[in-house]
Order: sequence, then C-alpha cells, then structure tokens
Amino acid sequence: MLKIISAICIGYLFGCFQTSYFISKKFGKKDIREMGSGNAGASNVTSEMGWKFGILTGVSDVLKAFIPAKLIVLIFPYSHQQLELMAIAGVGAVLGHIFPFFMNFRGGKGVACYIGMLLAIDWKIGGTAIIFLIILTILTDYVSIASILLYLIVPCLVYYSKNYSDTVIFCTLILLVIGIYKHWVNIQNLLAGNETGLRSVFKKKK
Repeated sequence: MLKIISAICIGYLFGCFQTSYFISKKFGKKDIREMGSGNAGASNVTSEMGWKFGILTGVSDVLKAFIPAKLIVLIFPYSHQQLELMAIAGVGAVLGHIFPFFMNFRGGKGVACYIGMLLAIDWKIGGTAIIFLIILTILTDYVSIASILLYLIVPCLVYYSKNYSDTVIFCTLILLVIGIYKHWVNIQNLLAGNETGLRSVFKKKK
C-alpha cells in the first residue's frame, strides 16, 4: 500500500506543475485558462502564443509523467510490480495535470502526460502514440478526435498485447473514463459541427 500511495502522490505533485499557466502568466501576462479554448494545455498554448511555446509546454507535460514513472522504480528498485507502479505514478501525474490543487483543480486534458506515462512504460508504445496523434490530427484537422481515439485505443492495445497485468489495464481504463469526461464538450461540439479545427486556428493567427 505504501508503494501505491507513494506512486500516486509523486505522480500527482509532478503533474501539478502547470507549464502552460506559468508561460502564459510570464509571457502573455494572462492566465492561459482565460485564453482561447480555456484549456491549460499545449494545444491552446500553441494556438494562442505560438508553436515554440506550444512545443515547450508539450515536452514539459510529457516529462511530468515520464519522470515520476521512472523515479518510482528508483525509489522501489526491488519491487516485483515495477510496471504497475509506473502506471500508477503516470495516472497520478495525469490527475495532477487535469486537477492541480493550486489552480482550483482546473488544468489541462492530460493527453501529453498520458504519452509520457506510455513512454516510461514502453517507449515503443509511447512513440507509436505520438505518431498516431500527429497523423490523425493532420488527417482529421481535430486534436480532440485524435486525443479521444488515443484514450480509447490504448486500453485495447494493452489488453490484447498480453504483456501487462490487470493493474496496468485498469490504469488505462481509469484514464479512458477521465479522458472522455474532459473531452465531453469537444464530443458535443464535434456532433454539432461546432468544433474548431487546427487549420482554422492557424489561419486566424496569420
């Protein structure tokens, strides 16, 4: 139980570091949640402040889950449940990113953090997730569609790979529920035809 609590807490504290918020306050003199889509994530930073800040935010958000997932293994090097602890730390990081305590629990949507967790557990799965996210975003013009499908597909891949325990599978299912919840507005906008496409955002910036 100590290991599980430690993994969740370490992940959550790392996840609470909101790069998008600090960047927007420093360089935009405004809370990122009061700009654009109101989301404290890399996509909103990119559309509102440019791709350089967007990349910085995205990389930071990935590391927020990657580092604690690797760190928990160093803290408990002799554990026989290292993959499980990494997944739990990753869930904690995603929760910290989405529900940061110092921002009234209003953060981002956790996609980049999720990828960081996947990279820590298996770089091949994480790398595939990045490629999948990029290609599908380009093809559909919607980051939200790619993100939602990523949340849906990963649990299936983990389950059918037969390489992971029920705990890891359960972690991906938890993130699936949270991911759908956070993207519910996007789903409604997509069904109503009101979702903003990525290309239209960059056209406005020009």
